[in-house]
Amino acid sequence: MLATLGTLPAGESSGSWAAEIKYDGCRLLASAGGRSDPVLWSRNLNVVTSSYPELVEALADAFGGGRRVVLDGEVVALGADGRPSFGRLQRRMHVARPSTVLRRQVTVNFFAFDLLVLNGKDVMSVPYLDRRSALAELVPSHGAGLPVQAPPHWLGLSADTMLGVARETGMEGVVFKKVSSIYLPGRRTRSWVKTLVRQRMSAIVIGWVAGGGAQRNVVGSLILGAYDTEGVLRHIGHVGTGFTASMRRQLRDQLGKLERPTSPLPASSTHGDAPRGVSWVEPRVVVDVEFREFSESGGLRHSSFKGQRSDIPPEDATLPEQR
Repeated sequence: MLATLGTLPAGESSGSWAAEIKYDGCRLLASAGGRSDPVLWSRNLNVVTSSYPELVEALADAFGGGRRVVLDGEVVALGADGRPSFGRLQRRMHVARPSTVLRRQVTVNFFAFDLLVLNGKDVMSVPYLDRRSALAELVPSHGAGLPVQAPPHWLGLSADTMLGVARETGMEGVVFKKVSSIYLPGRRTRSWVKTLVRQRMSAIVIGWVAGGGAQRNVVGSLILGAYDTEGVLRHIGHVGTGFTASMRRQLRDQLGKLERPTSPLPASSTHGDAPRGVSWVEPRVVVDVEFREFSESGGLRHSSFKGQRSDIPPEDATLPEQR
């Protein structure tokens, strides 16, 4: 069951919805118990059991002696600050059999938020709150160091309050779920609504790439940079959405006057993932972008162009951690 991106419908009572923090990880289904070894599936129902042996062990310990349960949740990798880090998780996501060293370097947790099968019986037609209550009796509540846990949910709190909590704690957003909702496997539904927290920063344009098709002669995406604490210009990713057609043309004309033959980045930080056909420019144009996360590797995730900032000098466009 998948959530619809958006906000709660106007006029809906907060008492009709439960709220859960949205953790930045990957969806995971887990089956355990029933005298069978645990099995893990990705969102696309690919078997990923061997990728997370520590979760398999924890599930076997918790449910191996009982009847079968199926849990829906998220696999996450926590950073040093205790918050989920998608950048860290990427080191584990596509590794079929992680080494002991990698498992020690990047530990993962399974945050279960729904119960689909209990004691071998399908409970997907049971209302959300009842499934949640049963889940709480099976899985330990949220706590540091637990490989399998059930994060809390909240009732009666407004969307603004929950989004404020997510923003202050650096989480990805909030998922609102109708308390009466049944579980509809594989379907995206308005009974679950996810609202994401967005961050905003100023960045420097260091290059651009032409678009495809009708946009082949205008800006398709901007290559962005920002200064670190030592005043060194660093590559932070790119942005390709949020532009109007006129803005794409305006940026092409403006950046065409600033083109240079090589990257403005110092040789020590030249990146190997620059797209083909990039036109490098002098680092003079500052733009604002919204984004969901600034990853450990120093890149923007899910960025969107918000406009130019002629009022901000390039040297004031710094990495998010330094702002």
